[in-house]
Amino acid sequence: MMLTRSLELIARRRAWMAPLVVAVAVAFLTVNEVTYQRARDGMALGDEIQTQRSEVRRLQLLLQAAEAGQRGYMLTGQPEYKEPYEQANLQLEAQLARLRALFADDPDAQDNLREIEDLTRRKASELKTTVELFEGSNVSGALEVVKTGIGLDHMRALDKLVAATAALEEVKMAGARRDLINTLLLNRVGIAALVLASLLSLAWMLKQSKRLDAAREEQRAELQRQRDRLETEVESRTVELTELARHLQTVREDERSRLARELHDELGGLLTAAKLDVARVKSRLKGAPPEISERIGHLVQSLDAGIALKRRIIEDLRPSTLSNLGLTAALEVLCGEFARRTEVKVDTDIDEVSLAHDVQLTAYRVVQEALTNVSKYAKARQVHVRLRNDGTVARLSVRDDGAGFDTGGVPMRARGLAGMRFRVASHGGRLDLSSQPGKGTTIEAQLPQIALPAENAPANAHGVA
Repeated sequence: MMLTRSLELIARRRAWMAPLVVAVAVAFLTVNEVTYQRARDGMALGDEIQTQRSEVRRLQLLLQAAEAGQRGYMLTGQPEYKEPYEQANLQLEAQLARLRALFADDPDAQDNLREIEDLTRRKASELKTTVELFEGSNVSGALEVVKTGIGLDHMRALDKLVAATAALEEVKMAGARRDLINTLLLNRVGIAALVLASLLSLAWMLKQSKRLDAAREEQRAELQRQRDRLETEVESRTVELTELARHLQTVREDERSRLARELHDELGGLLTAAKLDVARVKSRLKGAPPEISERIGHLVQSLDAGIALKRRIIEDLRPSTLSNLGLTAALEVLCGEFARRTEVKVDTDIDEVSLAHDVQLTAYRVVQEALTNVSKYAKARQVHVRLRNDGTVARLSVRDDGAGFDTGGVPMRARGLAGMRFRVASHGGRLDLSSQPGKGTTIEAQLPQIALPAENAPANAHGVA
């Protein structure tokens, strides 16, 4: 009982193993997915900051290119110097629109972006004014505008704003790096914790498996002990039943012998005396009327039939031919009398065998019981009786061509063969029954032979007494 409870407890604990493994796997995937998303967001933020820096720097370069083109055009008056100015001036608005789109979700940079946009337009306006004055042949006016330093002030203010924006972006970049590092740390810690949990779960599972294996082994050993005990008990009971069956058969045969003796001594004496008395009366009634002589003759016939019946009953109870002539002759006589009495053809093929006296009696009873069943139930036309000497065993079979029956539907005891089976088993033999409806019945018995001296074995093997 305790072992069963232990197994049930371990089994219930092991039932949690699968959900635990699934939970660990889900947790691992969750941590991995969360850290991946955070890392991706951090890298996306870094890319966005780099893009913002690049676009702001491009705005500075455009203004520098426009200023350089304006200066070269004013110094040389050549149109090719004006082209970079015009190209840069044309791209400024598009670049400002691009910056507005990049910083649309960054409220901290909106003020700086507005100032940068204002300074850019002022610088562009200053450049445009000087170029227009220069092209209007007002070179001195253009130079005066340049000398005022307003353009330089615009560029310096713009540089400061760009630097401030870059510092703000650097703070954001540092935060993104910290978030990425924290994410990686979280990922490491989470994976380490999950690995540790997995190892602990594995250790627990192995421990439970060992306990379960030990409990199973203990249960197997207990079952084996119980099986061994049951086998020993069954073997003991089988021996007891075999001895009981043998004792009952011995008692039965002793009772048959007693009845046979009483029938022979008592009933036989009475019938014989009656027959002698009838003979004396018959000799003194020679002149009696014919009907009296007829009655006397009928009485003599009845006494003869009674004596014959008494002899057959005695022979059935205690076969004298078995004691006087041996098993071979007794079986031949038994089969011959059965054939004469039932008009069923009996084919015999009987070898000389070496059986103990009680085993011989068992073989005789098997044939006797089988022939009785044939006469009662089989409706057979022919019976084959075989007794073979097969080394250490004698093989006895009785086969008929009668109606047969379903051995699974008719119990053995209904055919009077259960006692024969136990009787044969009590001598260490085996009795088998095979039958099918319409295909007859076969009874086969294997009986152990006794060892004979070496000089007698060949003769017996060839049927010589």
